[in-house]
Amino acid sequence: MTKQTLTPKDIEKQVNKACLLHEKGALDEAVKEYKNLLSVLPNLPQLHFNCGLALYDQEQYEEAEEHYRRASTLCPEDPDIHFNRGLNFRRLGQLQDAAGSFELAFRSGDHDLGTLYNLGLCYQDLSQFSQAALLYDSILEKDPNHASTLNNFAYLCHKTGDTKKAEELYRRLLTLNPEHQAARHMLDSLCGITPDRAPLEYVETVFDNYAQEFDHSLVEKLAYKTPKSIWERYSSLCPHDQRELCLDLGCGTGLAAEQFSPSCKRVIGVDISQEMLAIAREKKIYDDLIKSDISKYLSATQHSPDLIVAADVFTYLGDLETIFEKCYQTITPQGLFLFSVEESDSHSFELKKTGRFGHSPQYIQEISHKTGWTIRDQHFSKLRQEKGEWIGGYLFILER
Repeated sequence: MTKQTLTPKDIEKQVNKACLLHEKGALDEAVKEYKNLLSVLPNLPQLHFNCGLALYDQEQYEEAEEHYRRASTLCPEDPDIHFNRGLNFRRLGQLQDAAGSFELAFRSGDHDLGTLYNLGLCYQDLSQFSQAALLYDSILEKDPNHASTLNNFAYLCHKTGDTKKAEELYRRLLTLNPEHQAARHMLDSLCGITPDRAPLEYVETVFDNYAQEFDHSLVEKLAYKTPKSIWERYSSLCPHDQRELCLDLGCGTGLAAEQFSPSCKRVIGVDISQEMLAIAREKKIYDDLIKSDISKYLSATQHSPDLIVAADVFTYLGDLETIFEKCYQTITPQGLFLFSVEESDSHSFELKKTGRFGHSPQYIQEISHKTGWTIRDQHFSKLRQEKGEWIGGYLFILER
């Protein structure tokens, strides 16, 4: 195809063909058509924009950015280009660039609440909390029932310590959607209500959303060292120990298995989050990875591990007695059960204002003895940092 052979009617026909393919979801063919057109019409911003949209739908975010950049250069006043470029930058994890694109969209005349909301999310993720709060307030003035804003604004206020405002926003969100499990859970944490466990849907959503930045955020930003600390207690108690099968409960991205796999012939990981499991799978340290609630898995499994590890898992469970019973029934004689809990000033367990559960060492001792376990080791540990302060907890090693 050469420029000389393309009449305006030819161009219109080719553009319509590409757009129709795009609408039908034939993305490979649509991208091919857009690129064919761009080879002879390289300065047509709409073609670059459309090609960027199709590449975005293919999750080809880096290549999509090339076309969005070209489109925005050729047509800098088009707010749609800036908005979609902002969405693409978020997918690339370039939050500052995403915020800049949403700001350009707004200045170009796009005052849609979706644009303001996405800009607010960028500010929130960039820890520019006051700017995010101003935008969220602005959105709720225009639409008091904007559920996504209520949700994120409540979380922002909760995180920054404005618990009164957070409680108000959670209640408004629950008025709109009484089945919103995350809002109910976090409101409970602010009101001193302690359920037996966090809702599964809430936990799954939290970790699906957190998966991509989980390792970096925990290890680099929060100095998280619980898996390593548990490993050190275990290797000190049982030097040169070799295990047949390690069951990694709530395995996440595999931080515990990285410590324990050299001492285990096989390692199986179980987690509720598909996104976390996907990252764990890339590390190639598990013999099997299973998406399941750990309680359901323990009830159904035919495996008999001789080592069970649950690092930073019980922060999302309050009542642990049933889990301890199931682990006892599953593990082999002389098997070891290793886990961590956040400390608690209560006599048993409590839902803290952070939305995580804490457990007292007395509670762990009581249910361990009740369910048949022998406590081999109990150790106070600094689990991770939060707002510059260490979160304390306990590491336990139980034996059947």
